[in-house]
Amino acid sequence: MSAHAVAHRQPVWAAQRRRVPGAPADLTLHVLHLEDVSSWAFSAVDCLTEDELSRACALQDSHTRELFVVSRVALRHVLAHRLGCAAHEVPISHDPRTGAPHEVHGRAAAVSGSRGDAGPELAASSALGHVRPVRFSVSRTAGVIALVTAQRAVGVDVERLQSEVEANVLLDVLHPADRARLSRVRGRRRAVAVTRTWVRVEALVKGWRTGLSRDPASIHVGSAARADYGRGWSVSDVRTTARENARLAVAWRTDPAPQG
Repeated sequence: MSAHAVAHRQPVWAAQRRRVPGAPADLTLHVLHLEDVSSWAFSAVDCLTEDELSRACALQDSHTRELFVVSRVALRHVLAHRLGCAAHEVPISHDPRTGAPHEVHGRAAAVSGSRGDAGPELAASSALGHVRPVRFSVSRTAGVIALVTAQRAVGVDVERLQSEVEANVLLDVLHPADRARLSRVRGRRRAVAVTRTWVRVEALVKGWRTGLSRDPASIHVGSAARADYGRGWSVSDVRTTARENARLAVAWRTDPAPQG
């Protein structure tokens, strides 16, 4: 087999999974390295809608554009595998006010027959029957993409390790108790600890669908690797590698009400 064919082979999704300590069985995290999947993703862009392609073209920075295209193609394939439909049929949409992604409900059937139309009618997938809809969250950083799917509200964040200057800026917006704890750490260790705290905050606000309209200074995440947060939520660190040079966290609703 040629190197060109290998480069364009779809990833083995099971091999991209990453364990989330304490997570429920319906939650699945995939972590992708951009350089490993970029060639395949650009060979599979026909699964994207006209709107997604337009969004990609509007991004001026080439690296940002590449991250968006690769993450969206990968997301469509991960969701298609879970829902039992083709990648181009996955009905991805977002709240126009908050930008939070809507849940997806099985196989999509666009009334007009056009993949690029907004607001397709949704029908249950014959492969799934009547099950809870799937929720998802996506995060991108330098060279790394994290995708989490679950049958409950969920959020993920991955960030490259911050510099000491960047960490000091972030430190000022964290909860006072976290700020006091992290202020006692010095040098590079502080930058690592601040990055770790920040991804936990981001994972939670994504799961809550508020984004940073919720003041980070109101969210005390503490230092435990996995912690219950407030009422009905957990947040956990996820192992990263030296190659990734990043920190990663996933948050999930611990006792979801029936959805759909």
